[in-house]
Amino acid sequence: MNHFTLTAILVSKDAIRFTPAGIPVMHCQLEHSGQANEVGVARKIQMNVEAITIGPIQKDLERIDLGAEAVFEGFLAPKTLRNQRLVFHITNIQLKN
Repeated sequence: MNHFTLTAILVSKDAIRFTPAGIPVMHCQLEHSGQANEVGVARKIQMNVEAITIGPIQKDLERIDLGAEAVFEGFLAPKTLRNQRLVFHITNIQLKN
């Protein structure tokens, strides 16, 4: 199963674009800082993640201010058939208070 959940800060978002079929798409960058337990040792993690919303979820991303923290859910997929760099496809967003 390809399911990815990340608590992160929205650090940038591009302008909305539309697919040839008229579906809204928005690219963004997320920043995560935290730690994870690896083999019994706490490991500090700080990373930026390239992400994308496609379809109605784009409206939720559009409403979020830069710098806001949220829980993002979705899946990882290659950017294109030729470019195997992974991109986080967001399918659900829940703002943190």
